Amino acid sequence: MQQFNVEIVLPSGKKYRVKELNNKDYLIIIKYTQNNDLVGLSRLFEELFIEPDMNIFDRFYLLIFIRMIYIEDSITLNVENKNVDVNLNSILEKLETNYVDLETKFEEGGIEIALDLPCISYYEHIDDLYISTIKTIKIADDVLEFSALSKHEQSQVMDNLPASLFKRINKFIQTIQNNLLDVSLIEQNKAIGVEELKINILGNGVMQFISNLFSTNLKSFYSLIYVFQNTITPGSDLFFKLSPVESRILMNIHSERVATENKKLQNQNER
Repeated sequence: MQQFNVEIVLPSGKKYRVKELNNKDYLIIIKYTQNNDLVGLSRLFEELFIEPDMNIFDRFYLLIFIRMIYIEDSITLNVENKNVDVNLNSILEKLETNYVDLETKFEEGGIEIALDLPCISYYEHIDDLYISTIKTIKIADDVLEFSALSKHEQSQVMDNLPASLFKRINKFIQTIQNNLLDVSLIEQNKAIGVEELKINILGNGVMQFISNLFSTNLKSFYSLIYVFQNTITPGSDLFFKLSPVESRILMNIHSERVATENKKLQNQNER
């Protein structure tokens, strides 16, 4: 059965269809966020939504978009003990404005190599970040799409490349840092006490931000599951097939109906 999906245009210009996030997968996401397991969380997102050749900027944009349309379209910041709502669409617009196409090609020892923004979500070793900037390797008429190779195959290719390549990659990483070191996500608003929020696209702070964005109280989520499955769809697993935003809409409708019925009953008792 076909699953609902939405087409978006990523900052790089690529078109991508985003499948719906259901509550079954959202529960797993919440567990990772509650344990601050950024490695597990990044791997789950890659399994569910991310294509191997998607660069880190597009990945960041995609995950914020998923949070916006399938969970809630704003985040709440605590500013001097006051809750301030920030619309996620404004963050997406910021990312679109700040995107820079940095793809570069060079030839080294008869090998043509294309470098681009790293195709990675989270890295435990700096070497992983460096390797993920390699987009294609062309030897004679053969072109290797580096992100399509397995880790073992990538390692074999790297072992046969000239050592001078790493100096080129290091220089390219510096170019990225110069252009995308501190990408502004939220503008300063002195009127409500909000400070400007920036993020380093090359840092693991990207996945930390995403983790905070998707995080919610696990106990409250289980309470939602209990109430939904015991009042709205008893004996059904419908909750886990719905998106978070759909289940919230149905819960609100149910709460409104209960409130209306209680009010009618109260009016009848007062007569």
